[in-house]
Amino acid sequence: MRTMHPVLKRGGLFWDRELLPPACYAQRFARIKALIDESQDDAWLLYGDVERYGHVAWFSNFLPRTRSALALVPREDDPAILLSVGQRDIPAAKTLTWIDDVRPFSKLGTQLCALIKDKGLTRACFGLVGVEEQLALADWTDITAGLPDARWETRTEAVSRLRQSKDEWELAALRRSAAAVRAALDLVADIARPGMTTRELGAAADRVLRCRAAEDVRILIAGGAQCGASLRPPDDQVVQAGDTIMVYVTGEVQRYWAEGARTFTLGPASPTLLVLAARAAEALAAMRRAAVPGASVSDIWARANAALDDPELRASANAYGLGHGIGLDAEEAPFITTGSNELLVEGATLALRIIGHRAGHGIALGEMIVVRARGADILIESSGPVLCAR
Repeated sequence: MRTMHPVLKRGGLFWDRELLPPACYAQRFARIKALIDESQDDAWLLYGDVERYGHVAWFSNFLPRTRSALALVPREDDPAILLSVGQRDIPAAKTLTWIDDVRPFSKLGTQLCALIKDKGLTRACFGLVGVEEQLALADWTDITAGLPDARWETRTEAVSRLRQSKDEWELAALRRSAAAVRAALDLVADIARPGMTTRELGAAADRVLRCRAAEDVRILIAGGAQCGASLRPPDDQVVQAGDTIMVYVTGEVQRYWAEGARTFTLGPASPTLLVLAARAAEALAAMRRAAVPGASVSDIWARANAALDDPELRASANAYGLGHGIGLDAEEAPFITTGSNELLVEGATLALRIIGHRAGHGIALGEMIVVRARGADILIESSGPVLCAR
């Protein structure tokens, strides 16, 4: 589910080398080099920005706090990375990546051309990963003008496929992120009281995530009458006895995202809410049961829609989106939607959700799973409606 991303990230920004050791990046480097050899390209360019940094962080561990980063991976030489930082920030930036050749840029096109000339690759064939999708047109114009003899090939899909199956290091990082999101959701059940604003609830959940070294946090809430319309950023809406509260939380720890959603009640759940919750839970269960290696994401989408069995709820749930891959990007392939021919792979991680509204009521249930042949491993479970403590 798309949320607004900050211009400047705030929060923990360091490299936990026990969680994600240099050995895991050596393995990824070898896998990228194998793809470059297979493609017969001379080098690849991996690009990421502060909103979508997955490709470059998967390879380098570096997370752009502002603007962007671009890694050059030659077929026959060591990699280099260009960062949107000042020269005096390079020593600090080097603590966040295993790459030795770290260079700052103020004008990416100009400095990338200079780097490529330093490497003797001005007539090379380059594979582009994330470049065409995210790089600013002005920067691309500078690059192509500065390297008239270079050739360019799209390679984003190859890396996206490689990233879908998470290795054991990644799964450990995802479990840590999931634990932080679960803790934030659990806190809402513990502290929600009549008279609180959704802003107070959001701030308390945010604090839990920040105390667990979150680098980024996104929280959407609906309280009381808002539940019949939409989730929104926390505001001054006051929740009352008997109200429903819908909460969506996603957080990023050590580059890896986790996501969850729950519905809370300040009193017994209404019959209408219980019906919505049952339909949402069955739709989530249908997706979870179908999420095995080789399954079609369009079939998973169809099973969820059949289980919802209500046109109004189905329409709003699909407007929010039923789910997607999650990892180094808050949203990544595969996307649970109709018409897709993508197939799930062993070790993929999915954020699945049913968030919808019907007849003035709302429901938010979400979970996070690892795709396994034996059945999904659940990292964040769906639960609700949750009666808040009194």
